[in-house]
Amino acid sequence: MSIKMAKEQNISLNPAKISGNCGRLMCCLKYEQEVYEEKLKRLPKVGAIVKAEEGEGEVISVEILKETIRVKIKDGDDIIVKKYNAKDVKIIKNVENEELQIENLEDLKELEKMEKLDAIDKKNKKD
Repeated sequence: MSIKMAKEQNISLNPAKISGNCGRLMCCLKYEQEVYEEKLKRLPKVGAIVKAEEGEGEVISVEILKETIRVKIKDGDDIIVKKYNAKDVKIIKNVENEELQIENLEDLKELEKMEKLDAIDKKNKKD
């Protein structure tokens, strides 16, 4: 499993939370990756500006498999948060790079170590 897969599938980067029953990183995520990649091409990212029925707003969350998004729309002094089917909004400005949150950096380092160990283990089993 790669870090990219965990990020795209919106899974915690904490290695303890993404270990399967076997104690290894969840290799089952590889089977789902193609679906996530295809859907992510069509969906706006968190932070994107979209035009919805009620006006323009910012995407605050994305449910990839359901293809729904939550949008925060400013209406005068009020803020409306509404859920939309992604096909019902128009992307005005998408976000190019999704930044990794600072609190995930420690988990990311641990995950990278586990991936290296997993790769070495697989190589040793082949030999």
